[in-house]
Amino acid sequence: MSQAASALSVAPVTLRNGPPPWLAAARRAAYGIAGLIIFIGIWKAALVWQWAPRGTLPDPFALPATLAQEWQSGRLLPAIGSSLVHYFWGLALGTALGFGVGLAAATLPRFDLMQAYLVRVLRPIPPLAWVVFAIAWFKVSHAGAAFVIAIGVFWVNYFATYSAVRNVDPRYYELARAFGHGGYLARAFSVTLPAIAPGALSGVRTGIGQAWMTLIAAELLGVPGMGQEMNAAAGVGAYDAVVVYMLIISLVYTVCDLAFSAIESKVLQWRP
Repeated sequence: MSQAASALSVAPVTLRNGPPPWLAAARRAAYGIAGLIIFIGIWKAALVWQWAPRGTLPDPFALPATLAQEWQSGRLLPAIGSSLVHYFWGLALGTALGFGVGLAAATLPRFDLMQAYLVRVLRPIPPLAWVVFAIAWFKVSHAGAAFVIAIGVFWVNYFATYSAVRNVDPRYYELARAFGHGGYLARAFSVTLPAIAPGALSGVRTGIGQAWMTLIAAELLGVPGMGQEMNAAAGVGAYDAVVVYMLIISLVYTVCDLAFSAIESKVLQWRP
């Protein structure tokens, strides 16, 4: 074999751009930990130098002991469980209705015209404005909290779905029609739903966070859960307990977000 042929038979060399993945991940983790350390340092400095009114800023290094006290008191787990009940009911209801109405409005022109002005009237009303009616209709209960949460989640999913449908390339519908998928349901399952999946799922993920923000605000008015425990602790000046519940909320949200992110990756694994 000639030298030229031998040279051509040599396997190509793969060139790496940038650091290896493990090093990049370690670097991100190091920066994240450094940011947390700086934040805690500023927090401690604010406490020592009294940047906040005395007694209103807890010691960050005393929070583990406060967490242990809340656990031993028997208040922590029931509060988390109570919050999760109306959280998931409100999230499920708001997501389903927001997706369904948004899809219908974007794909049915007459329905879109009928609901356009109604959306303009109702959308600016914050979810917490409905707390008065939630108490009147459902009393102080899981149903009332779920109702308020569902309103906040509804609008997130409504606009995410509506915008995703509007951004579908019309040529996809023409192609579907050419292959015999001209009916509404046929187009929906063959074109619309697959095309809007990334945008719609992004709305669901945003709604997961929106639901927590609405939930805690609703619980401050007396619905059992972590928000109520925060309000009770603040009433007696136990701001360390307030911060503990804030961190638990952050932890539970992180778990929910990671779980949905894993589901989203499975559903959208067809994406390049």
